[in-house]
Amino acid sequence: MAELLRSALRLHLHDFKRHLRLPFVVPDETAALRVTLTFGPPGVGEIANMINFSLFSPDGFRGAGHRHGSRHEALIGNDGATPGFVPGPLTPGDWEVVIHTHMVASMVGGEVVVETLEAGPDAAMLTEPLESPATVPGAWMMGDLHCHSDHSDARWTVRELAEAATARGLNFLALTDHNTTSGRAELSRLAPKLLQLPGLELTTFYGHATVLGIDGYLDWTPLDALHGPRELSQQVAADGGLFTIAHPFSDGDPVCTGCAWTYFDLRPAGASHLEVWNGAWNQPQNVQALEHWYGLLAAGLRVIATAGSDVHGPEYLPGDGLTCTPTTQDTRTLLSQLRAGNTYLARAACLDMEIQTPGGAAMLGSVQPAGRWTVDLKWQSLPSGSELRLMVDGERRIEPLSEAGSQTFELDVERWFNLELRLPDGELYALTNPVWATPPRLEPADLRLTSIR
Repeated sequence: MAELLRSALRLHLHDFKRHLRLPFVVPDETAALRVTLTFGPPGVGEIANMINFSLFSPDGFRGAGHRHGSRHEALIGNDGATPGFVPGPLTPGDWEVVIHTHMVASMVGGEVVVETLEAGPDAAMLTEPLESPATVPGAWMMGDLHCHSDHSDARWTVRELAEAATARGLNFLALTDHNTTSGRAELSRLAPKLLQLPGLELTTFYGHATVLGIDGYLDWTPLDALHGPRELSQQVAADGGLFTIAHPFSDGDPVCTGCAWTYFDLRPAGASHLEVWNGAWNQPQNVQALEHWYGLLAAGLRVIATAGSDVHGPEYLPGDGLTCTPTTQDTRTLLSQLRAGNTYLARAACLDMEIQTPGGAAMLGSVQPAGRWTVDLKWQSLPSGSELRLMVDGERRIEPLSEAGSQTFELDVERWFNLELRLPDGELYALTNPVWATPPRLEPADLRLTSIR
């Protein structure tokens, strides 16, 4: 065993929201590494000091340990690694530990130590894949776009997450651990019958965002309060991925460090996708996010609403926000539907609908000619006393609903249409994304008449 780095850590209040880079050199034929971060005090009163680290080799990202606590350790070898980190050969050369000071609520003293080991951790025991098949969907399938495992700060393993998702009746899943991609391979092996999207949650100092459909790791350290997320979101879109602002109105510092979205160069109005339903519905942040989203629609902006359980274990909750989209077995089609907003957000798959416009059949998230629209709606398995809220150009029309049934609505739509299902106590049960309207195209004769007037 050889020591490669020992660095004292002395942090003051002004070291809040910084990245401290500590280089070290890995010699040839190194079998394994141990990286240890210890610090104290853990916090002040109820406010925790949130300090953790990422690891980079000459080949790039080797993992992150986004967890709470005042002692963090990562073991990395050829065959195995601490959850959150990536096993594999230890390329000799210049490596780097990056300390992330998410919250410094007091003066902090600590130490970072990197040392070689004669042997690394064993490979994770390969348990059998889940036998239970995913629920067979109807026309619409249901999944979760925001969830966590013990590869970041969750209280359950990847296997336990996959078991819970299957038991919940999910057909697709995106594992979005904080700032790491290390759990994806395990999920793919354990749950081959779940359609899966590569994902992670960028857990930055000034906001969180889920990124779906991108295979590699995304470096969040260049971002600051004034610059960065807009360009990053555009790059994700150009690479075929999906960038979603997560829980924008969550409690922020110091309760939940970086959880509220406070970036200046990408506001929700400039985003393509906005998470309006995070976890269980009955939270002020969700009510505020939905109200804000409707304000964006009223302003003429086309922003897709999303949901995610943000589950950290030990189980899914009945009120968690999930995503329903037309059934497919192809990940590229799934990602395309999510990107377009051909989705509704719900506690359970409960809706089917056909929308006819002057331009023909319409999908959720599409843009259609304004005018008289026909909506054929079917619903099932609703709690007794639920109500339907038809939203047409921002005006609300309320209809009582039976537990199951169907109905046809004729609507005059000039700007957008979407609908909500509400429980008797007013809590949200389902929310569709809009179909947007554009003014009807004027024929040449109409244009001449307009100019004469």
